[in-house]
Amino acid sequence: MHITKFTIDKTRLLPILTKKLSSVTQSKAPKSLSNRQLFRQILPPHETLREIEALNLGKPRKRNSSPFKKKVNIIEKKKLERRLGDLTLEQEEHLELPHLSFFAGAKIPTSFPPERVQELCFVGRSNVGKSSLINALADTTVVRTSDKPGLTQQINFYAAGNMFNMVDMPGYGFAYVKDEERLKWKELIEIYISQRKTLKRIFVIVDARHASTPEPPEPKLGLKIADKEFISMLDRKNIEFQIILTKCDMVIAPDLARRHTIVKEQLQVYKNAIPQPMMVSARRKAGIYKLRKLLLTIIGGLERAREVANKKKEHRLADINNKSKTPLHKILKKFTNKKTPRYFYVKRKRERKSLKKE
Repeated sequence: MHITKFTIDKTRLLPILTKKLSSVTQSKAPKSLSNRQLFRQILPPHETLREIEALNLGKPRKRNSSPFKKKVNIIEKKKLERRLGDLTLEQEEHLELPHLSFFAGAKIPTSFPPERVQELCFVGRSNVGKSSLINALADTTVVRTSDKPGLTQQINFYAAGNMFNMVDMPGYGFAYVKDEERLKWKELIEIYISQRKTLKRIFVIVDARHASTPEPPEPKLGLKIADKEFISMLDRKNIEFQIILTKCDMVIAPDLARRHTIVKEQLQVYKNAIPQPMMVSARRKAGIYKLRKLLLTIIGGLERAREVANKKKEHRLADINNKSKTPLHKILKKFTNKKTPRYFYVKRKRERKSLKKE
């Protein structure tokens, strides 16, 4: 039996192999880094991370769910959600703002109220949490809030007692209104900012979730175009302003620290900017005490607020001491005298038994 040998011509394969390898190398050419990769490469300072941890900011990471997990107590969960991030500081001083009340709204410059006391202004893009922040600072629900952008359609003035006014501005940028209406808001805001003499400081509110949104031209990280245009206008008019990052409970701590670092670096260009942005969460009240203390310092009412807090503390201690002096039998008597439905049920049952025996 004759066996034929098969041979492979290697020279015929060479051109094919070289062609394929060259196409692979061309497809794997080095590309520019994406926005996400650039964002992840930022190393925030340890001080920022420590501040976030101390104020209890940042979104908690999800843990693996277990089938044997205990049922969550809803009441305890709500208590934890509403807890103060800086509780130790609150326990030390427990500073509060005076009672907040709405007293004026302006859609045209002639409707501005007279300049009697100092004013603090809160402005930002639509739906960044300006109204919710004012409510959290004053511990009230006077300011109307909504998830729909563009609820605040005029300049609203709120009086914090006789101490100062808090001013809630309509949002610039996107809103469910016509372009003509938004242009009117912009003109109204600029007139108020440039003409108001009692205005002490402007707080520009920025959503912490959107502080690293891609937008041309490069660099594609940091504040949005609408925010940059507004703070550039403030800088040209030599008006002092400060950035506040809100909704910080919806971003994980490392990303929040990176966004804080980006915004802080971008503010170095503006000469009238306060170099340190603040971080707060109105929902969890985290960082609110620190901001409240800053407001009182700006208007010169910190000592007065401390005196009020100390007086309230003394009254609370006096009430506790008076209650502790009452005899125990008087305290118990209040509870024993109350006849519950169970008491009447047992009483009737005993009466029936006695009737049957007779």
